[in-house]
Amino acid sequence: MTLEEMNIPLSIKTQAADIIARIEQSTGIIDATMAGGIAEGFVLGIVCLKAMQPEDIDQLETLFSQAGDRKMAGLK
Repeated sequence: MTLEEMNIPLSIKTQAADIIARIEQSTGIIDATMAGGIAEGFVLGIVCLKAMQPEDIDQLETLFSQAGDRKMAGLK
């Protein structure tokens, strides 16, 4: 599932898209790791606020992880 296909609040979707873009545009391993940390903090905030259903949170985490994995593979 893509971010666009997810049925989540628009404000969360917009911020998530910005974070994914930050991951994708990172220029080095340190930048990519920092962007991954931002993604993790964003998800933790959503969990704490109970702003989404658990299955949507898991999917969002998966999307962030996939973006990070793709970026790290390209940086090696």
